[in-house]
Amino acid sequence: MDEQIITNELLKRYLQGKCTVAEQQLIADFLDDPNNLILLHQIMAEQTNSLWDSSADVPQHDRGQITVWQRRLHERMEEEQLIPSDKTKPNLRKRGIIPIRQRIQWYAAAILLFVGLGALLWLWIPQGAKPSEQLVHQKNRITPGSDRAILKLADGSTISLSDAAKGSIADQGGVKVQKTAEGEIVYAAVDKRASTQSYNSINTPNGGQYRVTLPDGSRAWLNAASSLTYPVEFEKKERRVKMTGEVYFEIAKITNENKERVPFFVETDKQVIQVLGTTFNVNAYADEPYDCTTLLEGSVRLVAAHSGKSELLKPGQQALVGNNMLLSEADIQQNLAWINGYFIFRREDLGGILRKIARWYDVTVECPPELSTMKFTGKVSRSQSLSAVTEMIASINKVKLEIKERRIIVKK
Repeated sequence: MDEQIITNELLKRYLQGKCTVAEQQLIADFLDDPNNLILLHQIMAEQTNSLWDSSADVPQHDRGQITVWQRRLHERMEEEQLIPSDKTKPNLRKRGIIPIRQRIQWYAAAILLFVGLGALLWLWIPQGAKPSEQLVHQKNRITPGSDRAILKLADGSTISLSDAAKGSIADQGGVKVQKTAEGEIVYAAVDKRASTQSYNSINTPNGGQYRVTLPDGSRAWLNAASSLTYPVEFEKKERRVKMTGEVYFEIAKITNENKERVPFFVETDKQVIQVLGTTFNVNAYADEPYDCTTLLEGSVRLVAAHSGKSELLKPGQQALVGNNMLLSEADIQQNLAWINGYFIFRREDLGGILRKIARWYDVTVECPPELSTMKFTGKVSRSQSLSAVTEMIASINKVKLEIKERRIIVKK
């Protein structure tokens, strides 16, 4: 199917001041990137002349608004010293920016600025979309997830971490569990009575997330609908944990009496990851087609449970493990967006997007198979309400999203 930039109807709504508050709330985030300012300025400068010369039927008030916003953008760039001279204009390819002039119509290019200022850049919209009423609002506002988790102790008792007071919350055979002022769980050994056979686990529900400092000083951030099981005290020869869902790890570098690194192992249903001091993210949700491990620093070795295949992952790479194992360059920004409080989608299936939304907002989704394969690109804060996020998706004029109680119903 042919693709084009975001529909002119949405652009016109912005020009006329008719965009929703949700669409405007990410303006600052978009403009924080100097590359966006530079690229938008160049496109505006190059394409506006063709707008004036075109015989296309463009309303005069739209032309005037384009001129005003181009001037404002230029002034802002001058203030931030982002406008280079003619001799020092940046090479877009060297800066890692892909020129987009070749794939946008002159009208969309001339007012692309307003898309960026509209808070969310929904790209790759199927051509021929018609305006429609996309979203049926609900009275009950569904809020985003928060720091919520259940800690299961070695004796089987459980503690609601969101309800627990700050300070010491458990003492397990000489290992104290404390909740910090920031809400993080920290383990501290006070004597040697702890047994290596004692295990704790943290479980986040749909709509929850949490962070924990493990007994060895390693740190883990759990996304929604995730779990992490670990010993109250690690063995001296190795450190081993089990997880489900999605967890971001920062592994502490530990050496034994021979000054050798003590390896750290992460087990999922599909793989075993061997780690030496490393920072990485593991997405291992059962409803996803594969586990995705993204390496930021250090090195990890992955062994696929199904085939036994082993691969060494380098920083900046990701491994997809299902029936097979595939290594490729990772989109770090997208894969780790949740840690920074965002959803970022780049040509992602609607089905995958809705699974992420369902976990974070603790809702269910009904989406026809033929719609679940539609591709979207966008960025939105995880702190937005559910209605704000679904409104962004519905703005492409191709799907309708109805929220009933805690269900998202997707229709043509």
